Amino acid sequence: MRAVITLPDHVHARAKQRAADLGISFAEFIRRLLDRELSAPEPQAGIEEICGMVAGPPFDMARDGKRVIAEARHAQLVDRAR
Repeated sequence: MRAVITLPDHVHARAKQRAADLGISFAEFIRRLLDRELSAPEPQAGIEEICGMVAGPPFDMARDGKRVIAEARHAQLVDRAR
């Protein structure tokens, strides 16, 4: 299948140069980028999002951090499953 995309000149030039540096065609470079992006796992929650999930009094991150993050991550996965 063919696709037509429009790129700014500077992006096109950098991508062509990177492909040349890798010894592959521009088209192969784009295919690899797309394949890598589409096969990557979903982004994990950022630290800001995780910290925003913490409720209650201040806690000791060294003592409680792993548990709190695990609970927040579990809650996020449960929400996604709904």
